[in-house]
Amino acid sequence: YGIALMIPALWVLPANMDWRLIAKPVNAVNLLYLGLFASALCFLTWNRVVEMLGAVKSSVYIYMVPVVAVVASAIILGERLTWISLAGILLTLFGVTISEYRKKTRKSGKKRPS
Repeated sequence: YGIALMIPALWVLPANMDWRLIAKPVNAVNLLYLGLFASALCFLTWNRVVEMLGAVKSSVYIYMVPVVAVVASAIILGERLTWISLAGILLTLFGVTISEYRKKTRKSGKKRPS
């Protein structure tokens, strides 16, 4: 939808687009991948997760996206993990763990520690 809605904007807004770049196979395959997998398939998968787990429970795991992105960039792209990114990963995991722990204690009827 993004590309379809942006095409009319090309005639209204100033854009320096070299259309020959899209015709290159590597760029066309990248756009196809982004459209089919990174956008459409992920959107459908997320909707299925929300349907199965519910909006509240699945919304906690949206915070895991940056963690997965940092780990994947280190593994796939060979990017170096810095202490800041590692601290962010740890804080994110800690926050998700606390959130899940609180949900479990509320469901089981146990009192939360104050």
